[in-house]
Amino acid sequence: MQYLLRKQIILLFILLFSNFAAYTQSDEVYRPYNDEKPIYLGLNVGLSSGYMNFERGDLFSRPTRNEANWVSPLFNKALIMGLSGTLRLSDHFLLRVNPNILITGTKDIFTYKILNRTDTFKMNVSSTIINLPVALKLESDRYNFFKKPNFMRHYVFGGVKFDYDFTASKEAKGTFIRNGYVENTYPNLLNAADYGYEFGLGVSFYLPYATISPEIKFSYGLRDMRNSSTYPTVILNSLDKLTSNFVYFTIHVEGESFFLKN
Repeated sequence: MQYLLRKQIILLFILLFSNFAAYTQSDEVYRPYNDEKPIYLGLNVGLSSGYMNFERGDLFSRPTRNEANWVSPLFNKALIMGLSGTLRLSDHFLLRVNPNILITGTKDIFTYKILNRTDTFKMNVSSTIINLPVALKLESDRYNFFKKPNFMRHYVFGGVKFDYDFTASKEAKGTFIRNGYVENTYPNLLNAADYGYEFGLGVSFYLPYATISPEIKFSYGLRDMRNSSTYPTVILNSLDKLTSNFVYFTIHVEGESFFLKN
């Protein structure tokens, strides 16, 4: 059965690629007026991989009692959904606002060991994040692709972002990895708000009724995410700073603008 399904999947990709190649060999330029429009509206969907970056403190190398003396960050996947609004500033520069929601559920942020303990622990929190990035985008001229004139362009971008975690409970749990037994619970472990910078690159394909742009983006938080009033003397005391970083793969779809008629 698996062999038959594999043959069907390969055949489907061959058919799709053949249709795409035949479709793009026309001499027609799709939506040549698109670059004259001042505003573009769109939506996006994608995946992200995030992790908590840390700087080791003095207690990490010289733990006193319950501090962690070994820490390893864990990567977490999230689903991204969002909207975008882009303002054309010049022939090649654009300003983009792209609010997103990241749905991660419960994520594991660290594995760690405590001084004088042989067990390995895992710290996890629940998270649902609103991401509000503003970026300056630099794009190339259109160029030919698959014998299709003015069919695609590439772009790079960079900017700032603000994140807010709407999860009502900031409760973190330290658990044994081996059997999942809940060892400790820590409320309000992390701050809800974060800010930082982002940059990335992508390509845009101009189709008859929409522009499709797959892109990759790197996001780095600048705020120390430890809640200094409540974090426990287990792992976060061993660290001087804790920041949140992400890598995004997103597909943007932009339609016709309502602000300029054809």
